[in-house]
Amino acid sequence: MTLYAGHSVAQLPMYDWPEFTQATDCLWTSIRDNFSKAGIDAPASLDRMSPPAETWQSPNLLISQTCGLPLVADLSGKVKVLGSFAYQGIEPAGSYHSVIITQENNNESSIRLEGKRAVINGDDSYSGCLALKCFVADNGSGESPFASVLVSGGHRDSLCAVASGSADIAAIDCVSWHLAKQCEPAIKSLKVIAHTESRPGLPLITYRNASAQEISVMRDALAKAVDDVDEESRAMLGIRGFVPRDEEDYAPIAEDLARCGWLSLRR
Repeated sequence: MTLYAGHSVAQLPMYDWPEFTQATDCLWTSIRDNFSKAGIDAPASLDRMSPPAETWQSPNLLISQTCGLPLVADLSGKVKVLGSFAYQGIEPAGSYHSVIITQENNNESSIRLEGKRAVINGDDSYSGCLALKCFVADNGSGESPFASVLVSGGHRDSLCAVASGSADIAAIDCVSWHLAKQCEPAIKSLKVIAHTESRPGLPLITYRNASAQEISVMRDALAKAVDDVDEESRAMLGIRGFVPRDEEDYAPIAEDLARCGWLSLRR
């Protein structure tokens, strides 16, 4: 029996940096091959042309990766969650956090937010925006201390903005930080001054009407696929495993949104 017949859209968009295209393709090849062995009809290659936010709710979606914030804010009940990748050195397995970064030459002995220029990747990002709001709420007065907030469009652009002096502080997804340390020269001008709380990692999702059987088969195939990826690609991407998850596992992010989503980072 062929599962997921007609579901032809596959994306892994969240960490698909140009320097890691080959490694991401190797990961997809392993996923595709293990899907095929399990009777899942999968496309030969990833779709890098369609906007991810449009494909997440596509009736033709086989698999994609979203952020925890859009999942709880916009996609709840509209997709099925498969799980999250586990990354090297990040505990508990299947979780992630943000690193709070500033310039390497910042010699302040304590974390000071007042009057700083912040940069976020986008308002719809957990790790770059909502995590920073929670950090501000837990380490400040409950009101925005920032003199200004720049919107960069991506984690890499955010860390480059801090490195260039266009901003003073940013929250960067720890997986993006791992990627940047391998290929982004701006990293030499930056340092980590704090970490945010751990939250469930970026969810892998499939279409809303996927059956329990399809989801189970897909989860098993994803776990096997990660094990089968060549070691060089695994090391570059930082992926070490797969953790099955349901939408309910992302309740901590929904709680963060209820607690701090209202907070404006802009004065």
